[in-house]
Amino acid sequence: MKEAMIKDTYPVEGMHCAGCASTVEKTLKNSKGVEEASVNYATNTVSLVYNEAEVDFKLLQKYVKGAGYTLQAKKDKASVDASREEGLKKTKRALALAISLGVVVMVLSMFVGDFPYKNWVLLVLSFPVVFISGWRFFTSAFSQIKRAAVNMDTLIAFGTGSAFLFSMFNTIFPEVIRNQGLQVHVYYESAAVIIAFILLGKYLEEKAKFSTSKAIEKLYELQVKKVIKIENEEQKEILFEEVKLGDILLVKAGEKIPVDGRIVSGRASLDEAMISGESVLVEKSEGDEVKAGTINTDGSLQVKTEKLGEDTVLGKIIQMITEAQGSKAPAQQLADKIASVFVPIVLGLAALTFVIWYFAGPDPALTYAFVNTFSVLIIACPCALGLATPMAIMVGIGKGAKNGILVKDAVALENASKVTKLFVDKTGTISEGKLSVTDFKTFFSEDNNLELLSVLNGMEAASSHPIAGAVTDYLEENYSLFPVQIKDLKTIAGVGLATTLDQHNYRIVGKGGLKGITLSDEVESLIKLHDKDGRTQVFFIRDEKVLAVIALKDTVRKSSAALVAQLQKRGIEIEMLSGDNEQICANVARETGIKKFQASLMPEDKHAIVKQAKSDGHIVAFAGDGINDAPSMAEADLGIAMSTGADVALESASVTLLNGDISKLHQLILLSEKTTKTMKQNLFWAFAYNVVAIPLAAGVLFPINGFLLNPMVAGAAMAFSSVSVVLNSLRLKGSKI
Repeated sequence: MKEAMIKDTYPVEGMHCAGCASTVEKTLKNSKGVEEASVNYATNTVSLVYNEAEVDFKLLQKYVKGAGYTLQAKKDKASVDASREEGLKKTKRALALAISLGVVVMVLSMFVGDFPYKNWVLLVLSFPVVFISGWRFFTSAFSQIKRAAVNMDTLIAFGTGSAFLFSMFNTIFPEVIRNQGLQVHVYYESAAVIIAFILLGKYLEEKAKFSTSKAIEKLYELQVKKVIKIENEEQKEILFEEVKLGDILLVKAGEKIPVDGRIVSGRASLDEAMISGESVLVEKSEGDEVKAGTINTDGSLQVKTEKLGEDTVLGKIIQMITEAQGSKAPAQQLADKIASVFVPIVLGLAALTFVIWYFAGPDPALTYAFVNTFSVLIIACPCALGLATPMAIMVGIGKGAKNGILVKDAVALENASKVTKLFVDKTGTISEGKLSVTDFKTFFSEDNNLELLSVLNGMEAASSHPIAGAVTDYLEENYSLFPVQIKDLKTIAGVGLATTLDQHNYRIVGKGGLKGITLSDEVESLIKLHDKDGRTQVFFIRDEKVLAVIALKDTVRKSSAALVAQLQKRGIEIEMLSGDNEQICANVARETGIKKFQASLMPEDKHAIVKQAKSDGHIVAFAGDGINDAPSMAEADLGIAMSTGADVALESASVTLLNGDISKLHQLILLSEKTTKTMKQNLFWAFAYNVVAIPLAAGVLFPINGFLLNPMVAGAAMAFSSVSVVLNSLRLKGSKI
């Protein structure tokens, strides 16, 4: 029987941390017949390669279910997106329930005096918080225990479960405690507040993760749904899925190029910013290559299909972003690492406390054993631990937002201060991303100066080309000219503009439109000078004579040079990666102080450079603004987008700088340093009281002086550590960045 290898991607439900993703991956990799398994935590999917002859897919589903998760059969993209969105809504509903009831429980417990049936009211109000909103923590803890493992969820489940069950026992059977001469205490507010705060952190994480998938959706939107196929000189509209290699497709003005291919007929100007990041249109004609997702701004083209789907540049960009987001799963938080050691110790101490008091303690031994064991679990309850990271992150993110820095998640704030190498895009990042006139030289007399300039202004005003806008802005600013109506303006695809006025033929062209025109020595000298400076050139021509030479360039942001100096002083290596030509990049690098750059790069080139830098041991940041930058942003440890850029770039990045102000990158690093420091301080305070109080709660002083820690004092110590964490986090608000 011939062996058949199945290779596909499947949705996975139930993962809510990097540890979950690791568990699913290990489970599948250890399954017989599975060759490869790679979990993408960002998209909640797993890529599988398995031998169909050795293993049935239902068996793999059974293995994953045994680990506490759900491996779904292949679903269409819409179903997966809907499932992910429903998961986010589910967390939001659980959070809303926990906060609304948790606040009431906290207020009644801490700020309202005794009233009839108070403990019963607290029991009823806190039950839904713990066992509905917080049920996920108990199921996760149970799954971990079955595998002889522990994580943060184990500590949450044991802490909140102990607090609730001990409180419920004291509510239902208060006389049992009172008859032993002990005071009755309940800890419903602790259980409810812990669940609420930790769910808040989970919701923020899931929301950030959900937004990363939007980047891929934005790219899918660039793909066309229907195309026009030319066969036997007839046009036929077909679905894009029906296109085959070798098909000839008609692409009209304003339409997106649907495939990677070659022009067999026609001429046009293409917007290739998706690939190069550059705003200048590219002239294309018969024999030239075109790429899927780029836009035909004028003319009509017939394109022969050479690449489809994942093989196109657009397909590769989608694939690179998907893989990069999966490889950059959030790092295991310090709290989880501590929990992996702390949880077994606490559970061991709690068990040891019960055994010692039950077998060696005074009468009533069982009561003392239960009370002291619960005191240990209550004081170890992770309220402050659950607050430590979220509180610092929330304050840090709020601080950043006020300063024009939008941060998606904790990982971004942590990574910003660790960056050792920064890659920056040129256009729209280091530069303004908008062409402006730098030199305007005319070759006509003053007598008809305004008349000819008005014709030039009128022609450019009728065009939507980015160069035309820059020229009209210049003329309006320097000559106070307003657009003149040109009735018969023709757009020559891939060449420029033309019109006839008062028996004179006028044209506005690029260098490619100068063929056949005799140029003066002065014009030729000017062209060479602008070429050397890497500037874009436009020529205004009347009756085959050049009347004006206009040079344009993308202006470097005023803040770029200062930022480069600041970051280089901190020891961060900076390198510019651009799709523009060598000369232009060299000029920008010289102007900003950037010591290293690479030019004429495709999106996959940038992505490969970033990936290599990570392999070399660098903590990498990438700042950009275009679709072509999106794979690199997703791959980098820290993706930084300009808010003035493409939607895909914004979704792929973990940080967005408002108003495209790249100088805020230095502020981001300072904010990261202070937030990370606050998180570490919070974790210290979260444990300081617990480390001191756990032995006291266990009763180590009882044989010496008869001292036993009152459970209420244990709860107070836990609450005080939480207050310390909150107050320490709030100090971030007043810090300078």
